[in-house]
Parts: sequence; structure tokens; C-alpha cells
Amino acid sequence: MKKVLSFFLVLLMLTSVVSVQFYAAEGENTVNITEDGNYTLDENDYDAVTIDGVSGKITLEDAGVFSVGRSAILVKGGSNVTFVLKGHTTIEADANAYSCGIEVEYGSSVTFEGEGTLNVTGGKWGAAIGSYGTDTNIPENERVKVGEITINSGNINAFAGRRGAGIGAGYHVNGNIVTINGGVIHAYGNECGAGIGCGYGTSGGAIGTAAVGEYDSGKIVINGGEVYAATAWNQSFDISDLAALNASDPGSFAAGIGGGYGASASDIEINGGTIIAIGSCGGAGIGGGRGTSKTAQYNKDAYKVNIKITGNSNVTAITADNRAKEINSGGAAIGSGRGTHTGGTIKITGNAKVTAISATQAPAIGASKQKSPVDGAIPVAELIEIGDGVELFAVSAGAYAVDKDAASFSINDNYFGSSDRYFFGEDAVAITGTENIKAESTKSEKDGYTVPAGTVSLWANIKKAEIKDDENEGGSQGAGINKGNLKIIAPLAMALRFENGGVFYSGDEAEVDYDKEYCFQMCSVDWSTRDTNGEKKIHKPYETFYPNDTAWNHSSHGVYEDETKGLRGTVVYRFEVSTTAKRPSFDEAERKFIVPARNAVLRTDVNKCFMAYRFKFSKGDYNKQTGIDKVVYDTGKEHVNTLEDFRYNKPLESLSVNLPLGSTVSANAYKNYEKIGDADVFIEIDSEHTDRCYTDWFWPY
Repeated sequence: MKKVLSFFLVLLMLTSVVSVQFYAAEGENTVNITEDGNYTLDENDYDAVTIDGVSGKITLEDAGVFSVGRSAILVKGGSNVTFVLKGHTTIEADANAYSCGIEVEYGSSVTFEGEGTLNVTGGKWGAAIGSYGTDTNIPENERVKVGEITINSGNINAFAGRRGAGIGAGYHVNGNIVTINGGVIHAYGNECGAGIGCGYGTSGGAIGTAAVGEYDSGKIVINGGEVYAATAWNQSFDISDLAALNASDPGSFAAGIGGGYGASASDIEINGGTIIAIGSCGGAGIGGGRGTSKTAQYNKDAYKVNIKITGNSNVTAITADNRAKEINSGGAAIGSGRGTHTGGTIKITGNAKVTAISATQAPAIGASKQKSPVDGAIPVAELIEIGDGVELFAVSAGAYAVDKDAASFSINDNYFGSSDRYFFGEDAVAITGTENIKAESTKSEKDGYTVPAGTVSLWANIKKAEIKDDENEGGSQGAGINKGNLKIIAPLAMALRFENGGVFYSGDEAEVDYDKEYCFQMCSVDWSTRDTNGEKKIHKPYETFYPNDTAWNHSSHGVYEDETKGLRGTVVYRFEVSTTAKRPSFDEAERKFIVPARNAVLRTDVNKCFMAYRFKFSKGDYNKQTGIDKVVYDTGKEHVNTLEDFRYNKPLESLSVNLPLGSTVSANAYKNYEKIGDADVFIEIDSEHTDRCYTDWFWPY
């Protein structure tokens, strides 16, 4: 739920911390922060935010920033800003303008911390967090540069704009420094941009100032946290099924972590954390982007790949490609993209656990040898070092799992049994711990990939390991287990009502039987902060709606009770926790969710189940409010123009609220808190903007 406060309240809250320039002309709600200090961007919708020459903390608490013609948040002028994440904040740049969700100019730095959730989307040629770029291939000294980005904690979902990285640089821009110390990060590139690193560099066939290899992802350091990075928005992280992995691959030419199309990855260092990185169509999982086979377009002196994986890190790197005609054009899972001259240096040491999978015919670790090599030379890695303490799982669909032709090669033969067992194909397979794994042949009709008979299937190995873990630890897929806990994820200020009358809020868990169908309806909760007598409720209002599980207390943030508090939707949804499904799915016609038992999470925070309605006034919003029966409503108390009354009174100006699809809600319009009209509003997805997460509804006043 997004509660949009009045201009007076926002201004008062901001200026109570430090002086701020705040503009609220018609159609514009822009904040300029130019002085050091601590600020809060709360439950408002903002058009844009500029932070110029500032050191301090900016708390993002259930805020929304939706820009037009520019980056949503711009950090410039040597600013050093820490964003503290609370609640659920959404930041979206203009898809039609050169822009970022959060733009970090060179010379400035941003740090993210807190326990909240941030969804951030880049604009045209732009990263979600970092820089935007240009459609011109220009000399290095003329390129846009990006500032430094650090993530210490928080739940961050970064979706790049066209040709940008999820976190890092935009189109035709070099990366700088990205450091991840903790948090849960999902970073998606877009149209040849890496998940984390740099955007589209230059293509193998392009004629321009910069050659392939001259753009670079910069320095990427991961010390902890959970990091999921892919080169496309729709990439699945279900690595247990080859068909699922390749079916969602769009052919995006970039690395999961590292270089975009035609870009290097000169400095990637992973010291800890759990990482899954997926590249595709010639881009490495971790390493360089797709290169070129044209000598004139390749700068072999500039193209660099330098990867270090150590500590207790748990790394899975995959390169995927579902194009039958491109099956021989893959990048390495860890190393270089296809068609480049070097696999660079790759050091895997410490107690790292590494899974490297090439679903194409490129090596899992090393230099891709696919397509026509530059200058007629077969690409080789400069150095591959794998320490004795490493737990290694390396496999390729049709090449050496580890590039044994590296110029400098250091690896214990115990990984393979003998020095000639590097090949995944008819002869042998480079996997550890396979003694008791049954050989399996896997074929996908869609991509035509077949594991040769008599060999060990990497997919069988992964599946076997998962079942073993479940049996040992009492997980959801062990033999004889037919029930477990389902975690509920609901939108802000909404709940799920099961057919037996049970009500569940986001963060709750429900015990369910596996392979059994259940029904539920979506409900908006009562989030008024006064009781029926107009007295303030004793709970503290507007706390974060996404606290950690141990602190969750939904009663402080609104409740649903049949016929008394909140609104129940009319649409009936179904779900089933399946012991056979490999990934979640939703049947539109049946309105049915299938949830895999191995990751039993029911997500209803999607447009399939609700819509955020923004109530506005066609003749201006000044001194006008909206209330909704059983959700927000008139308290019956005389309105007093004080901060206390602004904070606690209902209804609200510029109301934005999540409501169940298929419902008809009774809404009231007020002027100066006196009722001036009412309407029954049917809640549906905007037919002209089916992908949009909100709908504007206008009162005729």
C-alpha cells in the first residue's frame, strides 16, 4: 500500500531534519537535496529526486519515484550517500529517455543498507543503479563514467533499461567499482547488458571508434550476501532442469557478472556469499561478454578477463543458449565470451564451492573456443589455478570442462581421476563425487541437446544431490513426506483468506498438504489508525510493512476480519504445492498457482492478484480527500490542521491503495473532510497498460 501524504506534511517532515528545496507545482513533485544531513523519502510518489554535493543518509521508506525525461534519483556533485531501505520502495526511470533508476555520477558514491525491499528499473540505455550511456561508440576519454556502488544489506531487485546492466554501467560506458557485502540481490541486464558489470559495449560486426574488448565491467567485489545475476529480465535461476534454463534464455550476448556484449571483465573478485550468475548466447556466466571473430573489430591488448574466487564462497556460473543454430557459440561458464582471443586468468582457491556449467559446447572454465577464432588462433586461457580445498563441479555439453590448454595450468588430478578425463562427452566427465550417481540421458525436444549414453548427466547429479539433502534434513521432497510449510508473500497491506477461513499476512507460514488443491481470496486490510470512536489506536502507525520474519506483527499494520474490517475480493484463486514441479507457474485460465515443494513460496504480490488504484481529482487535489469503506474512512472527528491530525486522520489526499482484482469498492470523495460524493469502483487491470502495476481513477471534482 502506498499512502500519499499531503504536500504540507512532506515539507514539514523534510525540513524538520534539514533544509530542502521542494517543488510541488502541478504535475510535478520533485525533491532537491543540496545540504548535508539525514532525510526521509516516505510514502509519497515523487517525480524525481536530485542529491547534489551531499554527505548523509537518505531513508527510503515505502516511497515511489517515477520519473519522466530523466533519471528517477540522481546522485551528483561528489555526493557520498547511504540509502537506508525500509518497507517497500519502487523507483522507475523513463524507458524513453536516457536515464537510470538511481544514477550515480562519477565522483559520487552510494551505499545501500537496511532490511527493506527496493525495486529499481533503469531507463533507455541505462542501468537500474549506476549510469546511463549513449548510442554512439565514442573514444574512451569522452565516455560517461559511473560512480561507486556498495551494497551492505537489503533486498534489491535491479532491472536494467535497454542495453544497460542491472547494477553498473549503461550502453557504451565502462564500469567502475561495485562492492557487495551482504543482502539479497537480483540483478538483471537487458538487451546485451550484464546483470552486474557493464552494458552493451560494441558488437563483433560494429564499425566504430572502440573495438571489442575496449569496454570493461570495472572492479566487481562480492564479499557476502545472496547474489542472483543474469543477462536478461526473464532468466530463470532454476538450474536443475536444462530445458527450463534454456527455455527462458533470450540470447542476450552478455555475462551474468562481468562484461556486456563486446566488453571485458578485468577485475572480478568473489570472497564469500552465495552467487548464481547466468550469461547467454556467447556471454560467460562470470567473465567477458560475447566477442568477435573479426580481427579488425577486436583489440586483443585491451580485452581482459581476470577472475578470483576464494574464501567460503558458493558460486554457480552457467552459460546458456537455446538457439539450435548457435549451439556452438557459447561463452565459458567462468572465463571469456565466445570468439575472443583469451580466457584471461582464473584463480579458484580457498574453500570455495564452485559449480560451472556450460550448456553449450564451450568449456565450463577457461577460454571459449567457439566460432571462428580471431587471427586464426585458438583462444586459450592465460592461467587457470584451482586449489586443493575447492569443491568443484565443472561440466560442458561438448568440450573440455576445464580448459587444459591454458598457458599456465595448475589443478590437482584428483578432480578428474586422470589427466585425460577433462572431456564431457562419450569418454568421461569432469565432475567430482559421481561414484554412486546413475547415468542418465537427458533430451529436450526444444533445443535438441542430448547427454551421450553411458555418461553422467549433470542434471541427474544436481537432482540426486537435492533429494539426498532433503532426506537427510527432513526437507520437502524426501520419501514419505507429504506436507510442509508454505510461506506467504502478499502485497503491502493485503492478506490472503483461505477457504477454511484462515487469514494469512505477508511473512506468515501455513502448513499445507503437498499435491492438494487449496482455494483463497485476496483481501485489503483495514489500515485506519483510529478506532470506531475516533480515538487513536495504541499501535505505532506506518511501521515498515516488510520487517524480518522474527519481528513480523501484522496486527500493527491493519487486519482483515470477515464483514467487519478490510475488503475481500470476489475472485477465487487456487494453489497447489507440488512435489514434482521444478519451477513455479500460474495458469491464467484456471487462476491456479503451482508452487514447487522444494521452494514453497506463494507469491501474490503480482498483477494477477491485485491492482494499486491511485485516486485523483480531475479539478485539482487541493483540500480534497478519498476514503474507502472498511479500509480508509472518515473518523467523524473535526479536522484540525496540525501535524498530528495529518498523520492520523482519514481519509487521505492523493490516496493510493492496493485492492483485490474483481472487487467493487465503495469509495467516498471529500473536500475539507466533508463528503462531496461517492462511487462504486470496479477493480481491474488497465486494458491499455496491462503491464503497469497501478491504475489512475479520477473523481469528477
